[in-house]
This record gives sequence, structure tokens and C-alpha cells, in this order.
Amino acid sequence: MSSLIADIKYTLTTMRRDRGFAAAALVTLALGIGATTAVFSFVYGVLFRPLPYPESERLVRVYEEHPGAPRPPGEPPLTNTTMYAWRARTQTVEGLAAYYAREYTVSLDGQAMRLHGAEMSAVGFALLRARPAAGRFYSPADEAPRPGRVVVLSDRFWRDRFSRRPDAIGGAMTIEGQTYEIIGVAEAGFRFPDLDTQIWTPYDHPTLTNPAVQGGIWLGPTLARLKPGATLAQVEAEGTAVARSMPRPAVANMLFGYGGPVQVRADTLVGQMTAAVRPVLVVLAAGVVLVLLVACANVASLFLSRGVARQRELAVRAAIGASRGRLGRQLITESFVLSSAGGALGLFLGWALIRLAPLAAPQDFPRLDAIRVDLTVVACAAFATVLTAILSGAMPALRGARFDLARSLHSGDGATASGFRGRRARRLRDGLLVVESALAALLLIGAALLGRSFAQLMAVDAGYDPHNVLVARVYPAAGTPVERRRQFLSTVLDRIRTDPRAAVAGAGNMMPFSDSTWITGFTLPPSVGGGKPADVRAVLYVVTPGYAEALALRLREGRLLTASDAATGAVRVLVNREFVHQYIAEGRVAGRTFEGGPYKTGSTEIVGVVDDVLKDGNDSRALPAVYALDTAAHPIQDEVDVIVRTSGDPAGLVALVRQSVRDADANAAVGDAMPLARRVSTSVDRPRFAAMVASLFAMLALALASAGLYSVLSYTVTLRRRELGVRVALGAKRADVVRMVMREGLALTIAGLAAGVVAAFGLTRLMTGLLFGITPLDLAAHAGAVAMLMTVAAGACLRPALRAAATDPAVALRD
Repeated sequence: MSSLIADIKYTLTTMRRDRGFAAAALVTLALGIGATTAVFSFVYGVLFRPLPYPESERLVRVYEEHPGAPRPPGEPPLTNTTMYAWRARTQTVEGLAAYYAREYTVSLDGQAMRLHGAEMSAVGFALLRARPAAGRFYSPADEAPRPGRVVVLSDRFWRDRFSRRPDAIGGAMTIEGQTYEIIGVAEAGFRFPDLDTQIWTPYDHPTLTNPAVQGGIWLGPTLARLKPGATLAQVEAEGTAVARSMPRPAVANMLFGYGGPVQVRADTLVGQMTAAVRPVLVVLAAGVVLVLLVACANVASLFLSRGVARQRELAVRAAIGASRGRLGRQLITESFVLSSAGGALGLFLGWALIRLAPLAAPQDFPRLDAIRVDLTVVACAAFATVLTAILSGAMPALRGARFDLARSLHSGDGATASGFRGRRARRLRDGLLVVESALAALLLIGAALLGRSFAQLMAVDAGYDPHNVLVARVYPAAGTPVERRRQFLSTVLDRIRTDPRAAVAGAGNMMPFSDSTWITGFTLPPSVGGGKPADVRAVLYVVTPGYAEALALRLREGRLLTASDAATGAVRVLVNREFVHQYIAEGRVAGRTFEGGPYKTGSTEIVGVVDDVLKDGNDSRALPAVYALDTAAHPIQDEVDVIVRTSGDPAGLVALVRQSVRDADANAAVGDAMPLARRVSTSVDRPRFAAMVASLFAMLALALASAGLYSVLSYTVTLRRRELGVRVALGAKRADVVRMVMREGLALTIAGLAAGVVAAFGLTRLMTGLLFGITPLDLAAHAGAVAMLMTVAAGACLRPALRAAATDPAVALRD
């Protein structure tokens, strides 16, 4: 123990004496360990930290799909028909609970507001092992047809709105125009299906709450809990058998699309929640491991280069009796002390990065609340510290302990026999530089691919112009008659149009990035469908005049819808190009009429064709779409999306829209209201985040690799000072010396670059799911990464080369 303490004291002394080396090594280690700690915390918190429910590993999500058919938008659903039949005879799960996160219009203190909550089957509380903090949860009896309406509050809502008053239980509140009895409060910390849920209500739709009433099909996310010993494969097999035993309504094909036989899938709840971000986190984890390896190689190079300057010291210590093992232990101790200090700094840096994570990560990134510093994260930092100490210090220690004492003393400076000099030591330093360059190249190529992918995503033509457009979700008061709803909407739009800042305004049942998707199905006659009947499955937009103009939809044929189209007997519609491509024969489309259509009755006339709109984001695919006017017979239902094209900053009209809604109906509410361009930007937050973090890792690796190359070349020039002086004295031109040093440094870079590119050909294939519009072998990304690495490497080599060329032969030979 005493010798260990002495080694540590000596290490601290040498670090104070060689502050430049200590600072460079500490910064390198802190960056590597800090980045590793932060990313580990991110990955562990999102993917592996248990959910805040008892035995959360047994919670699963079950859903249906038809292989080969497009999946319905939103969370993957289960149908009510499958849920009824499965719930009655399940052997693998404890129960099935449908749930649906939604917004409610709640009247509090005489003012309508939007409140985030969820509809959930009563059994859901039991499956989640939730307990009420006050009162009770609703039961299956509360879900019976025409029940008394009840609501459960979150602890936060109870605290904020009712000051935790016990007399709130049994009280009433107005939700969607109906009186609900407050029957209970969930315990603090219970939040499902998301963090912002403030109230829960039972389902009251007969197709879900009463198996005897099968007036239609209902789709929704469904939660289950595995029975002890059951597996996901068993759940899928049982669910699939049940789903296939039930008659499939024709409407199921319209909702799911045409594909193979129905299959039930199951995934853990945490797996389903994080499925969309799992590939991103895997790539970031791989990236930070590469950064840590670059940092280790860099510090190892620093140790080897520093050892050259310590050759006399080590030779003297060996001469007065220090054994090879004693010298090796001293060098390893130095590595561990330095790594420990770097690890402490890295842990602090990681903590700071974790605190900043919610600000840098996309708002919809799942489980951000689970990212924190705890014992698991500290253990990761400790492991990374030990790993860096071993990787960065073991090889230098072994080299430095190799001494031929007689030759060392005879040479006078210890240079000849020290393990830090010689051909093998130089090959080791060169090998570390090659490894650094290879890892940096791999990271640069990965970052370039993600950057190119993001650029391709942003360059997609989404079919509308989002600039200078304000979008707002308006919720008319529940129970308002159709004509009154239409009058309310007309009043709101008329009020907005009177403002000189509003160029054009319209409304619809959907808009870009709308949560809901309305789907219609009908049959096109042979005269329209290319000689044979066509079964149409299309997205149905119900809009007012001005909707297309506000979004700047591009007209390809015919004309847009006008107010006069609502007064005709025929239903007049617009279709998009994808609709024409899939269902209509060649020739002019505008002016074609047919019986039936999206409303199944009467005559339908196609008056125009517009470009495809990518409603669910730039990475979604175009679906056939039909645009029909809002009428008394077929009005806009549920939420109303108001779109206003402005002459200036659209954010300036938010107050106008809210006031217009209040003036038209005090019981109506306005949800999100923001510029459409902001929605577009938010929709690509995840790929932007992945590209940004990968670029930061790549730049860090590039900086470390170039610093390592610079330091090694600088030491090499110092060691070869006499040789360079002789070359200059014998007539070598300074340009020749510059080229020689540059050639040596760039040769190492090119070797590492070649290895990195070869590795990238194989490893970047794992990124295929993250790329949009390009392949892992994208030439521009690879070429850009190669050019950047070579440019930075040339810059790192230049200064040592110029210093070598400036060698004074007289001084070098005299020394």
C-alpha cells in the first residue's frame, strides 16, 4: 500500500511538472468518458429503464396487421371484434384494455379549455397495478351502455385545480358539454398513456363497450399483461387464431388495406413506446463507443510520445535498482490516476449533457423523464474510466518497462534502449494513428450519411407551401347541431378574413400532421376505372372553400372547389394524382361523373386534380385522396382544422383566431395554434437530432485524431532534428523536407482512411432504416467524409512539417 501511495504522489508530481501533457490527456479523457456517460444514460433511460409500473416487463401492446398492406396511421391498433372474442377465452394474458390518448373540452370557471387525457377500459387500471389516492377507479359496470358519466383525475390535476380538497370526490365537472362525476384520484406518479394525462374516462361508444352492439368496427391501441410463464410468441399465436376465427367486416379492408390474412403482433410496452427511436439510439451508442476508442488511442499516443522525453528518468530509475515490474507498475499507476481524474471530469460533463438533453432532444422523444444520473450511470462512468486506463496505459507501460540497462547507461541519454524508441515503438505509434484515422473516417461517413439523408428529407415536395401559413385546431362545443356548427365555423372564418393580414382562410377535417385520418371506400364503375370496377380506398378530406388556396395546393387539371359547388345536386370533388394513378383510366379526369362515390349515394363529379399531399410527414408515402365540400348532409366532424395564409408572420394571427372562436361561441375551444412551417420543422426533429449528434461525435473524433497526428509528428520532428539538420546541410531544400514530413503523416491517414472506408461499406448497412432518399453507399457522403478527413489531416501535418523545414543545420549538428 505504501508503494502505491508513493506511486500516486510521484504521478501527481510529474503531472504538475508536465502540465501540457496532463491537460491534453485530461481533456481527451473527459470528452470521451463524458460523451459515453451521457449517451449511456440516454440509451439506458429510454430503452432499458423499467417503466414506473409494478412488474412492467410483463406489460405488452397487442395489435393487428395485414402483411403487405399499409399500416393505419398512428399507434398500431387492435379491432374491437378481436378484443371481445380474445378477452373471453385468453390463456396467455391477464386481460385486454383499450385506451386512447385524446384532448377534452372542459369547462372550468365558465371558460372552455382543452385538457389532455385518455379514454381507457376499466381493466386498464388493474393491468397497470394502479391504486387510487382518493375515491375509486371506475369499474366495468361504469362502462355499460348509457352509464352515469364518471371521471378519474390525476394527482397533478387534483392539486392544481382542486387544491387536493377531499370534497372534490363526488363533485361534478363539465366535459364535452356533459356532466361527469369525479369518483377518484390516481396516486401521484401514475401517468398513462403519457406524461401529460390529467383525466381518465371510460369508453362510451357502443361498438366498444357492448359486445352485443356491432354497428361498426373500432380500432385502438390495446394493452395486456402477460400471465406468468407466457411469452410474446404464445400471445401472438393465440391472438392470431382468435382474430382469424372471427368474421372480418368489409370495412376492415378499408381501414387496414388489402393484404395477407390478419396477424396479431405483440411487443413489450416499453419496446412499442421506443420502437421509432431505437435505431437512432443504437447508432448513437455505436458512435460514442468509436469516440471513446479514438480518445483511448489518442491518450496512448500521448503516453508513448511523452515517454520519449522521460527516457533519461526511466533509465536512471532502472540503474538504481528499479525492476521492470516496478517501472511498469509506476507507468500503469500514472495511467489509472490520469484516467480517474479524466473520469471524474467526464462524469461531471456527462451530468451536464444529461441536464441539457431535454432541451436538445425532440419534444416527442419518448421517456425523456427516465434519463437521469443514478448509480447505474455512475457505474458506467467508472467502467469507462477503467477501460480507458487499460486501453490507453497498458501498451505504453509495457513499452516503457523494457530496458537494457547496460546499453541505456552507455548511450548516456537512455534513448537507445528505451522501449519508447526504436522501430517497434514507432510502429506502435503509427498503428495508433491509423486506428484513430479509421475510426474517425467511419464516424464521418456515418454522420455524412445522416446529414445527406436529412437534406433529402427536407428537400421533399410535400404538395403544399407551409410558409406564411397559420394552422389552428378548433373544437366546437359538444352536442352542437350540425347547422349551428357550420354557422359557427362560417362566422369564425368570416371574422378572420376581415383582417388585412389574412390573405385567404379555409378549414377542413384534416390538415398536414393532423392526428386523425378519415378514410373512405367506394367502387368506381368500369367507365371510370379503366374498363373494370375499381375498389377505392382513399383519404377523405371534407373542406370549406379556401382550404386548397390557403395551403397552396397545386392544381394539375380542372379547377378547385368553390362555394357554388355545394348547391348542386351532384357531389363535386377534387382528387389527387395518386388517386388518378391507381384508379382512373388514361385521358382527361376533370369532368368525369359516376354514381356513388365517397358518400355512397347520388352522383359524383370530379372537377379537378391536385398534387399529392404528404399529410403525415415528408417521409410518408402519398395515398389516394378525395376532397369534398363541407355541407349540411356531410359536415366536418369532431375537430376542425383552420388554415390561414397570411401576408406576414403567421404567429401574429394566433390571438385573432382565438378571439374569433370565443366571440362565435364561448363554449368552443382552440387547441394548438402555430405556424405550419413550425409543424414541418418539428416533424423532422428526430432525424435532425440524429444527424446533429452524429456530426458532433464525428467532429470530436476528427479533432482528436488530428490532434494525435499533430502531436506524434511534432515528437517525430524533435527526435529527428539531427537527421533533418544533416539533410539540410547536404543540400536538401526546405520544400523537400516539408514534403517528406507531410508524406509520412498523410500516409498514415490514408491507411486509416482506407480501413475506415472498407469498414463503412459493411457497417453502414445497419443504418439503412435511418436513411431517407439515399443508400448506405451514397457516393457524395463517402466522398465528402474522405475530403474532410484528408483536409484536416493535411492541416495537422503542415505545422510540424514547416517546423522541420526551419531546422538550422548548424544548431542541429552542434546540439
